Amino acid sequence: MWDCYRPPGNETLLSWNASRATGTVFLLLAALLGLPGNGFVIWSLAGWRPARGRPLAATLVLHLALADGAVLLLTPLFVAFLVGKEWPLGQVGCKAVYYICALSMYASVLLTSLLSLQRCLAVTRPFLAPRLRSPALVHRLLLAVWMAALLLALPAAVYRHVWRDNVCQLCHPSPAQAAAHLSLETLTAFVLPFGLVLGCYSVTLARLRGARWGSGRHGTRVGRLVSAIVLAFGLLWAPYHAVNIVQAVAALAPPEGTLARWGGAGQAARAGTTALAFFSSSVNPVLYLFTAGDLLPRAGPRFLTRLFEGSGEARGSGCSREGTMELRAIHRLKVVGQGPYNGDPGGGASKDSQGWDP
Repeated sequence: MWDCYRPPGNETLLSWNASRATGTVFLLLAALLGLPGNGFVIWSLAGWRPARGRPLAATLVLHLALADGAVLLLTPLFVAFLVGKEWPLGQVGCKAVYYICALSMYASVLLTSLLSLQRCLAVTRPFLAPRLRSPALVHRLLLAVWMAALLLALPAAVYRHVWRDNVCQLCHPSPAQAAAHLSLETLTAFVLPFGLVLGCYSVTLARLRGARWGSGRHGTRVGRLVSAIVLAFGLLWAPYHAVNIVQAVAALAPPEGTLARWGGAGQAARAGTTALAFFSSSVNPVLYLFTAGDLLPRAGPRFLTRLFEGSGEARGSGCSREGTMELRAIHRLKVVGQGPYNGDPGGGASKDSQGWDP
C-alpha cells in the first residue's frame, strides 16, 4: 500500500466525537426506517404485472428501493465501526463495503435523474408513453444505469485503505489525486445529475404554466412524489459533497496555510455527513406514504401500485392523462388565437379526440 496523504492535523473519520455520535444516530434511524420501508416497496412493485406493462416510473422506483435497501443492510457494520473505533473486516472488507456504498450512491442518483426525465417527457411528449413501457427499452435503460454505477464506483474501492490506526477511510497517494478524485465524485454524482434534474423541471414548469391540472389527481401525486424524491436526495447528499469540495480545495492549498487545515476538519466531519447521506436511502418509502393521501385507507397495502396505476402512464390510452390535458389546453388556445389545430404538438396528422383518454 502506498503512503496516504494526510492533511494538517492528521484527523481521521473517528477524530470528532460529535461527528461519530451524529453518524451513529443517523445510521440507526436509517436502518429502522429504511429496511422495512424499502422492503415494502420491493414487495409491492416486484410482483406487479399490469396488462399493459409496468410504468417506467414504477420500475425506476423499484430499482431505487433495491439500491437503497442493499446499502442499508450495511448499517450495523458502520455503527459497530463508529462505536468501537476500529474497522472489523480488514483491507478487503474495507474496499468491498465502500464500493457497495458508492455503487448505491451512483445508482440512486442516476435513477433519480431518470425519474425526473421521465416526468418531463410525460408532460412534454405524451405520445412517448407507450414506448416508455416497452420492456426492451426499460431493460436497456436499467442495464445502462447499473453498468455506469459499477464503473463510476471503482475509485471508491481503489482509494479506500485501512490506515495504521485501523481506520477504513480514503487514502490518496498525493494531494493532487485527492483533489481530482473528490472533485470528480462530486461532479458525476451531484453537479451533473442535478443540473439535468433542474433542467427537466424548468422545462416541465414552463410547459405547465397557464394550464389547469386540477382533475389529474393521480398524475399530480406522481409529480409530487418525484419532486419530493429529488429534493430529499439533494438536501441529504449536499453536506457530503460540500465536504468533498472543502477537502479538494484544501489538498491543493499551501500546506502551511489556514485553508489546508480545513482538509482535516472535513475528514473528521465525514462520518456525520456520510451517515446523513445514508439517511437518504430510508426517506423515500416515507415520501410514498405522504404522497398517497386518501389512497392509503382505500387501497391498503396495495396503495403504491394504485398510485402508479392512476398516474396516466399505465392507463389504456396511447398517451398520458397529463399529456392529454395539456394538448386540450393547447387546442383551446389555438382555436382562440389561430383557428383549427390538429391536436399534435409536433405538427403531425390530426387525431380523433374521441379516442383519447378523458
